[in-house]
Formats: sequence, C-alpha cells, structure tokens
Amino acid sequence: MPTCQNCEKKWSWFDSIKKLLKFRKSMKCSHCGEIQYQSKSSRNTTSLFILLPMIILPFSVIFNLSSSSELLWELVFIPVVIFITPFFLKLSDKNEPLW
Repeated sequence: MPTCQNCEKKWSWFDSIKKLLKFRKSMKCSHCGEIQYQSKSSRNTTSLFILLPMIILPFSVIFNLSSSSELLWELVFIPVVIFITPFFLKLSDKNEPLW
C-alpha cells in the first residue's frame, strides 16, 4: 500500500482506489492533507497493468474465441487489475516527469 511521503502513514486500499480512479495528477493525503503524486516507476508499472486486459484481444483472434468468451475474459481481468493496482502505487512529494 502507498505511504505518504510527508506524514509516512499508509493509505488504505479503498483510499488508494478512490484517488486513482479520479484520474488526477495530484492526490491529497487523507491523513495530513499534503499533495502527493504517483511516482514515475509506479506510473510505468500501473500503466502496464491497465494494458493487461487489452492483451486478450490478439489472443482471441489467434485462438478464434467467440465474442462472448472474450467479453467474459475481459470481465474477469478488469476487476483483477483494479484490485491489484493499489498494491503497486508508490507516492512522491514531487511531480516527476515520465522521461
């Protein structure tokens, strides 16, 4: 779970999901109120997780899966990705560039 760089308190899973799903660059710590940013390494890792459900599309073509089975796999992968993403969230007190 992410830890605030200012007060060093751990965020809960629910707080992390709530702040990630707002799709904002900055996230306010629930404990101290300081602005936190997702670290560069964390953004790279979570972006790979978000792409994970899209990997199913080429496999569905290769293995000739039906649309309903493809949809079923997507419905399984998307909640799994949403569930595991907060565990890889790392915070920074500075907005780090991706490059």
